[in-house]
Amino acid sequence: MTNKTRFSVCMLAVLICVASVASELKPASTKPVSWEAYWASVKVSPPPPRNFLDASFSGRIDNLTNGQISDATARKWVLADLRRGMGDIYAGQNLREDIANANIFGPPGLNGTDRGIQSLRAKGIERIEAPTVAVVIAAAVISVPKQVQAENPVDGLTDYVIVLLYRSKPGKATAIYRDGRREVMETRSSEELRWQLDTGHFFEHATLGPLWYQKNGWSCRPDDTVLGKLCGRVKP
Repeated sequence: MTNKTRFSVCMLAVLICVASVASELKPASTKPVSWEAYWASVKVSPPPPRNFLDASFSGRIDNLTNGQISDATARKWVLADLRRGMGDIYAGQNLREDIANANIFGPPGLNGTDRGIQSLRAKGIERIEAPTVAVVIAAAVISVPKQVQAENPVDGLTDYVIVLLYRSKPGKATAIYRDGRREVMETRSSEELRWQLDTGHFFEHATLGPLWYQKNGWSCRPDDTVLGKLCGRVKP
């Protein structure tokens, strides 16, 4: 098992297994538009529930940017990334490829979420029901020197990355098939720590509110690789 994988693929796997650059981003409108009008503008129908991005967090947030941003800004960015993650999970859990391709939470496809959706649909699955069984216990905003970015182009590192540390809990995921069948896909009985690293940038969307655009998302664990060293800076 490799220490790094595209996280949005893992985000969908969490639902199943754990029962979890300005030119790249469509500019946010300068004026708020209605919820329905916004989603129609990015070809998403029906629109998701208004509360689908709601996320709460009471864990520790580390500002590891050498003073380049304030602690308040670090917190705002982490919370925005958690909201982004809720959008990603909603798309994966409800097999909403239109949301994954909307170019709002990350590039079209959400770094692999669309492929996971297509795979589930091919099996006749309509949606996944899964409780919250992965809790973020710590997070950090970490600044990445330009030299490190240049020396590791495959990782797609940005000036700042967000690392989230999760603790998994026992739980189940249930697949709901188009014919009405229900199938428990897998149960995980032990707790474990999981790290997520999101590259990208913060932005304030006129209709959706504060979000982090996930240019790349990785699942990693502390080790001697560049990603492992970054993830290893966030400790329980």
